[in-house]
Amino acid sequence: MPSNKIIHRQTLEVELNGQLTDTRACRFNLVTQKGFSSVFATLHFPAGSKDGKKGDTIKVYIADKESKDLYFTGTVYNATEIDNYRKLFLTDGYWKLCHTSFTASYRKEKASSIVSDVLDAAGVSEKSITVPDVELARFSTKELPTHLVLDILLDALKEHGARDITYFFDEKDCFHFGTPKDTGKNTGKTFCFNTKETIFSHSADWIETLPSPIRHSMRVTVDGVSKEVIRTDLTVQEGVSRLILHVGGSCT
Repeated sequence: MPSNKIIHRQTLEVELNGQLTDTRACRFNLVTQKGFSSVFATLHFPAGSKDGKKGDTIKVYIADKESKDLYFTGTVYNATEIDNYRKLFLTDGYWKLCHTSFTASYRKEKASSIVSDVLDAAGVSEKSITVPDVELARFSTKELPTHLVLDILLDALKEHGARDITYFFDEKDCFHFGTPKDTGKNTGKTFCFNTKETIFSHSADWIETLPSPIRHSMRVTVDGVSKEVIRTDLTVQEGVSRLILHVGGSCT
């Protein structure tokens, strides 16, 4: 059993359009997974709350006595009343890629220029990208959402030997494009977990602990062994806050 050292109060702090909400959020869920460009994120307020409407910018923090960490930056995609809560469905910059059309028509063009044009069209300005030095003899698509253009570009790059490239948005809504060896990964401090002190339960490929600002592709240490995070499943709710980390390798 873990020690009482990990039992401490964590609270949600939410900014809507740059202002902290007067109403405290009841629940926050966030799922990130390596290889998936989008995340799943929802936020609950008490029933009757008017906080959050479609199009509002949003930041979600988790705070305790010692720190305040940013977990999500994005936009309210939809808001609805359900199960006695006001439930906000959240999205990051990925929605821009899905809702912006682009027609590619290039000859003898660098892949880096194509990526830059796609991101400019979608209005994505914050970025951390590493694009292989590949010139494409021809790269053309019909009018498509920009995320599909990027997917087709990844396939074209594979044909030129450039593999393991991924793209996604991080907790600051910064766009990443690259491989795990460069900018195709989330970054942050390395967290250490111990089955006797900071882990509630575990199996061969996952651990359950208290919330920490961890996303897919980051490194964590479990009982002294460094592991890659494949998927995170976060729930923050009074009395039941948990973070499940699916990791590469064995945790037993």
